[in-house]
Amino acid sequence: MKFKILGLIGVFILLFTTNCKKDEDVNNGPEIKDRKEQYNNVEKDSIIHFMQTHRYELDTQYNVVLDTLDDPQNQTSIWDDPNLQVLQVADPEVSDLIYDLYYIPFEIGTGNSFTKYDNVLVSYKGWLLNRKVFDQTVDNLPRWFYPRNTIKAWENVIPLFKDGTYTVNNDGTVSFDGYGAGMLITPSGLAYYHLAQNKVPPYSPLIFSFKTFLADLDADNDNIPNSVEDLDGDGDPTNDNTDGDIYPNYFDQDDDNDGVLTKDEDTNGDGDPTNDDTDGDGVPNYLDKDTH
Repeated sequence: MKFKILGLIGVFILLFTTNCKKDEDVNNGPEIKDRKEQYNNVEKDSIIHFMQTHRYELDTQYNVVLDTLDDPQNQTSIWDDPNLQVLQVADPEVSDLIYDLYYIPFEIGTGNSFTKYDNVLVSYKGWLLNRKVFDQTVDNLPRWFYPRNTIKAWENVIPLFKDGTYTVNNDGTVSFDGYGAGMLITPSGLAYYHLAQNKVPPYSPLIFSFKTFLADLDADNDNIPNSVEDLDGDGDPTNDNTDGDIYPNYFDQDDDNDGVLTKDEDTNGDGDPTNDDTDGDGVPNYLDKDTH
């Protein structure tokens, strides 16, 4: 995988601002339907029917082409694909409604694992069940996004993959290798539900293919991975804020607000500020306002 890219290396935060972001009330939309009835009586069967009557083809770069299943004896439907996986995901609005979220891993990836709180560089393509494309990127223009700021389907599937490795070439291009790639099929309840989104009508199940090229595991560039800044270990670094300012630790370059950047409180110079405790009180320097 090789493409020209401007400002890829060293990008700090570029939020994902296309159709994959969380629900935005583009318009008031139609009357909101009952979520259980919409999924159980309408969308669940339509999604399964689509998978039973359609297939996909891949090229060497994991680009997906969807087509009808016109030769069942010699073609494999999406439904019968041995790699098809299903996640049980709770509806964000209804506590006792569980969705089937389907995905197929083409390649998990050979690089870093990441979480929904990490910034991920992806390319993607999105279809409706009628195979009309409603949004896509191209591999030479991937986009950064946080899975937790996107639709619930992305938030659940993307962190199951890994990123790849990259090489900066002499001609200014960047080549990626070992990246993750897959496809997912989601009910509208884990996407936009009743809200129309540009070319996506209300109550639309969606199909995405995607590639996970690169992950930024240190959002504030303080030499501490985002996952390590989850101090209470609840899996959510957004609620860990040592100095009580407006920024959680994983977005704060000075976690204890002592005027010294977190990365500069690495007194032993090993590149890891978490193991430096000058006064021996059990609190590392970068979280200890009394130690500079």
